[in-house]
Amino acid sequence: MRPANQGRAIVTGGAGFIGSHLVDRLLADGAAVLVVDDLSSGRSDQVPDGASLERLDIAGDDIDGVFGEWRPGVVFHLAAQASVPRSQQAPLRDLAVNVTGTHRVAAAARDAGARRLVFVSSGGAVYGEAGRAATEATLPAPTSYYGVHKLAAEGHVALAGLPYAIARPSNVYGPRQGAGLEGAVVAAFLEQAESTRVLRIHGDGRQTRDFIHVDDVVAALLRLADPDTPSGTWNVASGRSGTILDLAEAVERALGHPLEREFTGVRAGDVRHSAVSASRLKAIGWRPSIDLSSGIESLVASISGSR
Repeated sequence: MRPANQGRAIVTGGAGFIGSHLVDRLLADGAAVLVVDDLSSGRSDQVPDGASLERLDIAGDDIDGVFGEWRPGVVFHLAAQASVPRSQQAPLRDLAVNVTGTHRVAAAARDAGARRLVFVSSGGAVYGEAGRAATEATLPAPTSYYGVHKLAAEGHVALAGLPYAIARPSNVYGPRQGAGLEGAVVAAFLEQAESTRVLRIHGDGRQTRDFIHVDDVVAALLRLADPDTPSGTWNVASGRSGTILDLAEAVERALGHPLEREFTGVRAGDVRHSAVSASRLKAIGWRPSIDLSSGIESLVASISGSR
């Protein structure tokens, strides 16, 4: 994409799950990349050698100077408090990072002369319960502080005064994902399968989710960074929803052996049915390329190969 090939990028949260994959791709496309991350959930060893790293908390540290010195062409904002249960337990910290932090990043990007800001919000948390696949015109109905704050952060991005794209992904999965963050049920299942062979399922397992591979999300973010892409909100999803029980069976198939299930209580803030339509993004040429079964099989193979 042109922003990656022509100039400099800042990726907040670039030491984390999605962010580190994005940094890999930006470097491969020829960009100079600065990662801004407080390493509260990200890891410095996930930042490639070709990128620079500034360890900063977007909610409180001085980020203006760093942004001004780097003079990015595009800013990708992925730094977040990304745990729904944690947002319920500590809503003020979630507010500080996801709203105040986003406001500060957007203002710093504008003042540094960035041509575009790409913000990663949340499809499932912002839309809440979905009787049908949510489009960008669907009225948001968040059921957690995390969703409420992501929605508020979108408003701060839109009002910042520079071209922008808001990405609302469904449940993202793939390599480097840690269990416990938003939508990380695939990572949790694979971790549990390896450690105890018991899958811990919140609720009855019939809740539905749309899972999308991190590589497809990165491709979407690069598409949204293109200055020819209109400003606004864009869903990023596979368009295929399935139950958590379906996911458990897919993990069993990939591993080649059965797993026990342990059913526990529903977590506060979780939605039962989440479905997201990415028709708008598909209309400008983006397509998901990795189906869930293939993605899980690849994850299992990579885990086995790293032992």
